[in-house]
Amino acid sequence: MYKRLPCSVTAPLPLLAYAAAAAVEALAFDVPSGSSKCLTEELRRGALSHASYRVVATGSTSEAADPRISARVTGPRGEELHLAEATERGEFRFEAAEDGEHTACFWTPRYEPGAVVSVDVQWDTAAAAGARAHAEGSGSPPAVANGQILAFLQCLTFQSIAEELKKLEDSARLVHEEMISLRQSEHEMQRLNEEIATRIHSFTLLSLVMCVGVAGLQLWHLKTFFQKQHML
Repeated sequence: MYKRLPCSVTAPLPLLAYAAAAAVEALAFDVPSGSSKCLTEELRRGALSHASYRVVATGSTSEAADPRISARVTGPRGEELHLAEATERGEFRFEAAEDGEHTACFWTPRYEPGAVVSVDVQWDTAAAAGARAHAEGSGSPPAVANGQILAFLQCLTFQSIAEELKKLEDSARLVHEEMISLRQSEHEMQRLNEEIATRIHSFTLLSLVMCVGVAGLQLWHLKTFFQKQHML
C-alpha cells in the first residue's frame, strides 16, 4: 500500500499562486541545416509568455559553420508575434490575445550540408492573475522564494507520483479480482459442460437399450405370428 508523502515545505500564498500559474519549459534540440524545428504552446487568453533562446553548439564537417539561427513566433491565426533573423541569441514576450496554439519555429539562415545547430530554449508561461499577484509583490521572487517554490513543486511531484502509484495499485487489484472471477466462472462452465456431456452419454446409452429392446420385441412378435399361421 502506497502512502501519501508528507510535505514539510510551507510557501506563502503569493508564491503558491505564482507556482500554480507559472509553467516553465526548458528544451534543447538540434536544428539540421536546411530544415526547421517548431515548438507549440497552448495558451489561454491573457496568458503572459516570455522565452529566451540561444545557440549552444554547432556541428558540421566545415570549420566555418554559421552558429546563428532565425526564429519566428506566430499566433493561432498565423499572425506574426516575433521575428529574428541570423542571431546567436534572442528573446520574445507577449500576452496571448486569444485562446489557441502559439508556435515558435527555428531554422538556420543559410544552408550548409551536414551542419547542425543546437538550440537551448527557456519558455515561461504565466496566467495573468498569477503574473499580477507576482507583480504586486516584490517584483521578482528572491532566491529563498525560488527555493521554496522548487521544494514545493518537488513535494507536489512526489505526491502526484504516490497518487498515481495508488491508482495503479487499485487498478491492479481490480484486474486481479476480475481474473479470479473469470477463473471461477471458467471452472463452473467446465463443470457444467462435463455434467451435460455425462447426461448426453447416459441418454444415448438408454436410447440404444430401448432401441434394442423394441427390436427384440418386434422379432418375438413376428416369430409368434408366423408360428400361429403355421408359416414356420
